[in-house]
Amino acid sequence: MDSTHAVPTAHPPAHLPGRPLRSALDVADLRLLERTTTRLAAALSVREAVAVVLGTVQEVLGASSCDVFLFDGGALVPAGDGLARSSAAGRAPRLPLDASTPSAEAARTRRPVLLRSPGELAARFADPVNENLVAAGERSWVALPMQTDTGLTGVLRIGLPREGALDEVQLLLAAVLAGQCASAVERARLFDAAREAARDARRAEHRYRTLAEAGRLDVFTADPARGLTGDLPGWRALTGRDGDVRGAAWAADVHPADLPGVLGEAAAAAREGRAGTARLRLRTPGGWRWLAATAQPVRVDPDDPDSPVLEWVGALDDVDERVRSRRRAGALQAVTVALSTAGTRAAVVDAVLRACLDLPGTTRASLTLADEEHGPGGALAVHRLRRDGRREHLVRGDRRAAELLRDVDACSAAGGWYVAGPAGAADLPAWVRPTYLQALAEGDAAWAVLPLATPHRRLGGLVVGFAEDSPAGELDGEERAFLLALAGQVAGALDRVDLLERERSTARVLQDALKPGPLAPVPWLQAHRAVATSAGADVGGDWAEVVVVDAERVAVVLGDVMGCGVRAATVMGVVRAQVRALALVDPHPSAVLRGLDACASASGGEDLVTLAYVLLSRDGEALAASAGHPPPLVRTDAGVRYLPVPAGPPVGALLAGGGDREDVLRARLEPGEDLVLFSDGLVESRARPLDEGMAAVLAHTSGTGAVPVHAVVEGLVEALTRGEPVDDDVTVLAVRRPRGDVL
Repeated sequence: MDSTHAVPTAHPPAHLPGRPLRSALDVADLRLLERTTTRLAAALSVREAVAVVLGTVQEVLGASSCDVFLFDGGALVPAGDGLARSSAAGRAPRLPLDASTPSAEAARTRRPVLLRSPGELAARFADPVNENLVAAGERSWVALPMQTDTGLTGVLRIGLPREGALDEVQLLLAAVLAGQCASAVERARLFDAAREAARDARRAEHRYRTLAEAGRLDVFTADPARGLTGDLPGWRALTGRDGDVRGAAWAADVHPADLPGVLGEAAAAAREGRAGTARLRLRTPGGWRWLAATAQPVRVDPDDPDSPVLEWVGALDDVDERVRSRRRAGALQAVTVALSTAGTRAAVVDAVLRACLDLPGTTRASLTLADEEHGPGGALAVHRLRRDGRREHLVRGDRRAAELLRDVDACSAAGGWYVAGPAGAADLPAWVRPTYLQALAEGDAAWAVLPLATPHRRLGGLVVGFAEDSPAGELDGEERAFLLALAGQVAGALDRVDLLERERSTARVLQDALKPGPLAPVPWLQAHRAVATSAGADVGGDWAEVVVVDAERVAVVLGDVMGCGVRAATVMGVVRAQVRALALVDPHPSAVLRGLDACASASGGEDLVTLAYVLLSRDGEALAASAGHPPPLVRTDAGVRYLPVPAGPPVGALLAGGGDREDVLRARLEPGEDLVLFSDGLVESRARPLDEGMAAVLAHTSGTGAVPVHAVVEGLVEALTRGEPVDDDVTVLAVRRPRGDVL
């Protein structure tokens, strides 16, 4: 192919942009947000949630300083120590809402505040604390209100070391982080309140707690032959025992599964001449409690390790709260991780059932959900898993579904239903009682019935069954708060996967509708196209086609919409239709690009679209233009080269004073030569910069020889993607004027 504007070269022309404009919301940003969401879901306190957000802000935005202020009803209070790289900025102060600061204004107006320079800060806000920020080297700021459905939670303030503040994409990322932080803080506050209320109730119910908090629950001595030789007042207070615990009487209060281990540890400690330690469960009126025991053997001859044990001296600690707290925190964190990776309703159900059976003393877990496949409120889907491994899945089409959803509200208002023994059946709805009584006959001793609901949906209920020797009787305030938090995680996960499934369904419909059809047949042209969407996306924003203008001319087009997925595919469909219509009215490259600019301006669209457009005639004459796109490649018998097509701005992004779109390259495609167009996903990735990718395309195509046009395209895609999932959409289109065509 001969050109009046270019000569063959082995490298991209020097005037090419260093990086075609692409989506700033790349895969790394999206994965960072996904990791942040998972870490926030596992945060059980306000401080943990704030720390996650501050770390992400520093990583993604390069902030000089960052603070989270929590709204306490009358002022903004700093949460944590914030992120401050310069000590000159100082610790963020407590701010009244009428303060002349960006954060206070964001809280008052519930709108973001952006300041692009120190001069703008000084002109709008007079509080002296702002001078500290400028002195610390900050040059722009943004303050974002943190809001949930219940109102203002606080403000996220970010300071940057450069003027100009954040661009639109960075501001979007910051706003997403502010929203995530607000939700996590609100959830942590509710959980803290529930735990504090539970602690108050527990102190009132267990007066012996003061003794345990003061130090040892009991100090004891024991004789190897006679057993305990002294009284254990703390032990008796816990068990409610009136009689003596001396001798071997204490053993009757120990869980049967723990007693052999305690006696075995004592024997081993005596043999090895060391202190013995054990944890055991103690029977109390409120259920089993955990104690830690430490005992030191005292020998007849302290210098002879083989002399007999004269006595034991030891101590008992009430560690039940520590054991249960660690168990609750570990279980909740494990469930959070499992649910965060579950992508379907079936995966959520499986994770929940298994997590519930990992709790001590549980006999069964059951999820009863409204089965939307059988109509709203028309059926129930029941999923059960028992300790013995039996698994059941039932679909019930009777009227119980409507009754379940009605009772979810009552269960939520009561904070869950917690019942034990046959008498507990009276506290359950009539339609649940037969199932509960059957469970008692199968070995259950108690149930926790928990509501599964979000602010917008009632989903069903979660039942956890307990055996008689389990903590079933210990479902006090803290245990109930833990179970409700678990149910809340389950409801949120179910709501999330249902939404994802609806989005997948929409994506599948769009994918079918937006799939490119076969290339238009042209008698005097051979053409082939290959398309690969980025990993995890069903549809993409690339397209390539040959538009037949008339019997003598075709438009060879390759376009690229920023991003991937449903949004990019939808915009792609619109722009593709516009290109077809404009090409049929006036196929000249300048006219088509000007028309696309006008369409973008009229629609007010902000989507970034790049385009390579070549008007090719049957006699080989070609007119080529670019809107922010990589240049086409020409493959001839003599070698390969890039066409020096003038680099214009993307569609809709014309600068002031320009916009005539008159920069068009005139060239010729000889018989047997190939014209290859490709999207930048082929040549640019996280692992490979643009220049290396462009050089790799030249290197591969220069050695392909005389091969069919489809082999050129498929071989190029395979060589540069290595057959692995790609970071961005990849589209390649090649056309060839066959030899011997009669013109």
